[in-house]
Amino acid sequence: MKNIYSVGLITLLFLCSCSNGSSNNQSSKPNKQKSINGVYSYSDSSAESNITVIGNSWSGKLIIKSGLGSSYDNSNASYSSGIVRDGIIYDDSGYIELGSVNGTSLSMPIGSSRVTHYK
Repeated sequence: MKNIYSVGLITLLFLCSCSNGSSNNQSSKPNKQKSINGVYSYSDSSAESNITVIGNSWSGKLIIKSGLGSSYDNSNASYSSGIVRDGIIYDDSGYIELGSVNGTSLSMPIGSSRVTHYK
């Protein structure tokens, strides 16, 4: 009877040590989270937009393509900036949510449409 208890105890200890070892291996793996910092771009036939995210702020440049040439369009570009918190993009007041960013893409409205910018 002692042998059965000994074998059971050894088996239990072995299983516990194996499960602890595997969880330690999983927790020691580096958690690679993609940085949201960078320049995100969008372009189509009517507009061009570049948004730069650095830390907890963003700034953007929007060019509406008028058909009068890039020199004219660039001189009439609009600029904006704001705050980034937990992947959510806000206006400069920090209260109005405009879009989101995840390190690969950024979604924000241009006019009445929501468009996706890519790094």
